[in-house]
Amino acid sequence: MMKLLLIYGHLLGTCLALGMMAMTDLRLLARVTGYGVVIEPPSTFELRVITSALLLLLATGAMLIILGLHDNPNYVTGNEKLQAKLLLVALLCANALVLHLGVFHHLSRMRPVAMWTSRQRDAVAVSVGLSNSMWLYCAFLGIARTWNQGMPMHLVLLIGLALFSVMACGARLVLAFAARNEVKGQLDWIDRLKRVLNEPAPQPRAFDETMVLADEDRVRLRRAA
Repeated sequence: MMKLLLIYGHLLGTCLALGMMAMTDLRLLARVTGYGVVIEPPSTFELRVITSALLLLLATGAMLIILGLHDNPNYVTGNEKLQAKLLLVALLCANALVLHLGVFHHLSRMRPVAMWTSRQRDAVAVSVGLSNSMWLYCAFLGIARTWNQGMPMHLVLLIGLALFSVMACGARLVLAFAARNEVKGQLDWIDRLKRVLNEPAPQPRAFDETMVLADEDRVRLRRAA
């Protein structure tokens, strides 16, 4: 029963963290469609939720490992996937400090992305890409039970490296998309995409009572005929 409750708490922490991260990422994507974009750091509430979720995950994960070692002394040494996950979680925690002490402090200056240097954009993209990729990948490793006895550690880490590379390149592309202060031309792909994303949604057609009455008259004529 204790192990089941720990797994449930671990799952709740994962869902809470990923849900809050998805909300912040979607809010960011909604802002980069304009010009002179300023990216704000996460709110205090969002940071507290994600930090609480991380602490819950660390606590429940540690308890699960203790229970596993109680049942099997080789619970960690005999599972290379778990060893890789522990390394990735440590990397995730270290990157969380970088985000709080470095990246979020930079974002709090409220400077448009267009004023950032290329090195600053690269640093933000790497840190944000590492955070998103490791959260998603560690959550996947938690349910990848079939990898417990057969997946070598180096392969697990290589897959994580590939996911991080994709996420970091995606974050860098988003920052390049946001770093536009003015329209450059009709043929520029960033301007064209921004224009498409900023087009207002089609408004529903206004209710026309005369059209309804005309339809009713046509129905009466058909019945009379």
